[in-house]
Amino acid sequence: MEKRNKLWRKRHQWRLFKSKMLLRAAYKDSMWDEDGNQIDHPHWFELAKQKWNFIYKTTGRPCSCCICKGERYNRREFKKDTYRIIYEELE
Repeated sequence: MEKRNKLWRKRHQWRLFKSKMLLRAAYKDSMWDEDGNQIDHPHWFELAKQKWNFIYKTTGRPCSCCICKGERYNRREFKKDTYRIIYEELE
């Protein structure tokens, strides 16, 4: 195992940021930049340049949505969890 020092943390932070931007670029169809121009199918580095994405550089998970968590929506699991919660409430 490599030693975790300051350089390792910076590289790891950059790897996580890049993977989050790739994931957001896969989900986004279009976006608006700061100048008001619409960008269709943005590339990940176009997303990384936007001011509202800088929180992803320093924060592990800024919100609890499925995109920020890195999870994919699974309808079957969601239905199972919903049935379980309803069943527990009725008992």
